[in-house]
Amino acid sequence: MKKRILLLVMTMSLIGILGGCGKKEDKANTDTDTSDIQTEDNTSARDSEDDIVDDINTNTETGLIVVEKEDYVATDYITLGNYKGIEYTIQKLEVNDDDVEDAINEELQANSEEKEVTDRTVVENGDIVNIDYEGLKDGVAFAGGTAAGQDLVIGSGSFIPGFEEGLIGATVGQTIDLDITFPEVYNQSPDLAGQPVVFKVTVNSIKEVVVPELTKEYVKDTLGFDSIDAYRDDVRKELQDANEETMDNERVENIFQQIVDAAVVSSYPQTLIDFYKADLKNYYIQYASYFGMDYAGFLEVSGITEEEFDVEAVSYAEAMAKQELVFNGIVEAEGLALTDEEYETGVAKIATDYGYATTEGFLADAEENKIRESLLWQKVLDLVVAEAKEK
Repeated sequence: MKKRILLLVMTMSLIGILGGCGKKEDKANTDTDTSDIQTEDNTSARDSEDDIVDDINTNTETGLIVVEKEDYVATDYITLGNYKGIEYTIQKLEVNDDDVEDAINEELQANSEEKEVTDRTVVENGDIVNIDYEGLKDGVAFAGGTAAGQDLVIGSGSFIPGFEEGLIGATVGQTIDLDITFPEVYNQSPDLAGQPVVFKVTVNSIKEVVVPELTKEYVKDTLGFDSIDAYRDDVRKELQDANEETMDNERVENIFQQIVDAAVVSSYPQTLIDFYKADLKNYYIQYASYFGMDYAGFLEVSGITEEEFDVEAVSYAEAMAKQELVFNGIVEAEGLALTDEEYETGVAKIATDYGYATTEGFLADAEENKIRESLLWQKVLDLVVAEAKEK
């Protein structure tokens, strides 16, 4: 597992080290087509977009807002509280035998396979059936009601009430008529709401999920362990490592949040507020694009007005700006700086964490100023954590 370099700052940032472009990422699945038979399951005057200054531009290729932060002296805006010797508490996480067995069972389930049932032909609850179906209203096929070769888990509740239940007892190769009434409220196709229809369904095959057994042969041939005990030991270690990472993250967050809470902000650099407002908006712009939508359309379907978003953006920006001011205030107070060796080592680690094969490839996409900023802030975290004490 990859540890976060910064645990509190830029948690939603899509600008980050790689700016708004070039970063390696997987787009969300945008296939949202569903069949008609499936179940539905502190503000200030700065909160106006009119306040955006000349340092803000829009990238014509990506549509993202680009804000250049101006240089500032943190201590002109913030008065630090105590940041050394912070006392903290964390929840102790232990791995027990049940945790190990649960993790093993999850992995076995993840490695399960679907296999065709050959020793029976009658559909039972829990089966995976492959079906063809056609939905008819008054004898006429309706849009979205026809499919071929579709898998359906009986009892999953993924189709409208009565459909899955009606297939229990059917046999492979049989075509049956299901008399079904759509729910009174059916937003996917309001014209069908409350309407009686007939589905002609053919059962092509039955499949079941086969979960592998935990045997010596399985752990050796599939997982590469010499014995079941060796596999269990490895699972336990992974769980322990995950617990340690969780506790480390909680420790840093607990310490730094106390430092942020103790600091007093007199005002904010305007471009810092604008930067983080743009940061949040860019997140929504990119997220919306994954679904083929624009920013305004995405807000509309999310039930958020642009005015409401602007209020949230200011709150987010001020919270993030305060954290940045605390980081840079400690940098100034401690006279922290990056050596060339620290920079080179840090770049190599970040490149690996971002999934780049080479440092050179990472640097071709990355923004050096943001890399240096992140590494310098990591030095702040290292300093305050080293000085902290557990209660």
